[in-house]
Amino acid sequence: MLISTYFKEDTNGARAEVHHTNEGYMIEYYDMSGNFMKSETHHGKSLQWAESTAENWALGIKKLNG
Repeated sequence: MLISTYFKEDTNGARAEVHHTNEGYMIEYYDMSGNFMKSETHHGKSLQWAESTAENWALGIKKLNG
């Protein structure tokens, strides 16, 4: 289930979506064209932690590896 979405300010459409799953939280990253880039699972972490991670990516603080 989609919980929240964070958008990059300097692009048109790049976003991170925080989802709740049966195992915990997952973040999906999308590029400016809306194409899926990567997902990260964060089982055992809080919603606040997952949302902060997504927001940090949108602000340019977090970089995606791989």
